[in-house]
Amino acid sequence: MEHRLKRLDRKTIYEGTVVDFCKDKVQLPDGVIQEWDFIHHKKGGGACVVPVLPDGKILMIRQYRPAIGEETIELPAGARDSENEDGIVTAKRELLEETGYTAEKWTFLSRIRTAVAWCDEFTDVYLAEDLVKKAEQDLDEAEEIKITEIELKDALRDIYSGKQQDAKTVAGLLAYAVKIIQ
Repeated sequence: MEHRLKRLDRKTIYEGTVVDFCKDKVQLPDGVIQEWDFIHHKKGGGACVVPVLPDGKILMIRQYRPAIGEETIELPAGARDSENEDGIVTAKRELLEETGYTAEKWTFLSRIRTAVAWCDEFTDVYLAEDLVKKAEQDLDEAEEIKITEIELKDALRDIYSGKQQDAKTVAGLLAYAVKIIQ
């Protein structure tokens, strides 16, 4: 398909540790040239885990997020260690680090793009079943994470009420809900 909207150029304005801030020169379908902001994720993105305990509850984490100034309840997740790291490797590492659990069974659920209009970050979402507590949490110095268990119906209610707003968590929980009803 021929696209009438075209990116003509991309310049990196600022190189960050995790992301680069760029300016794109874009030609609109009517020929007008504009500058658009773009964010490039240096490692591509990360992975998110829907860890399901034997009783069916979902293992989630509670943490304070300075970017929004609020405590959130999220699925365990994190960034890849490198651009070439496989998502399942990331998912397994993050589940163990953030919760102390491993899983015997892993299933790929989905890939989500964070904000396709201005960012190339993606997150691979995995279902982790047959969980086994292997260790204590192994948190980074900046992480203060508390573990919580939530019934799927309560997590879904939080999505539909607007209480749950974390995109990877919403996508992961909905992908899991769809999987179990099929």
